[in-house]
Amino acid sequence: MLTLTDEAAAMIARLSAAAPSGDVTLRIAKPADSPGLTMSLADRPGPDDLVISDDRATVYLDPAAAARLDSEVLDARCNETGSAFFLS
Repeated sequence: MLTLTDEAAAMIARLSAAAPSGDVTLRIAKPADSPGLTMSLADRPGPDDLVISDDRATVYLDPAAAARLDSEVLDARCNETGSAFFLS
């Protein structure tokens, strides 16, 4: 199962707080026509999404992304040039 670092959880919280509705979280999906993953903000999970949640943050994973990210760690970094999520 995907795990989150404290930095990733904090960035998800900041993104959610900055959204107009304030009630969104990170959703990771693997499009059928692409080898990569996409990240977006979503107000609810997709019908088959796996919901990863703890007291710090919630992440929605579509089934293909969940399979690909099994045993991965989602981390984040912020610096003067911007913010980024990455797998470690």
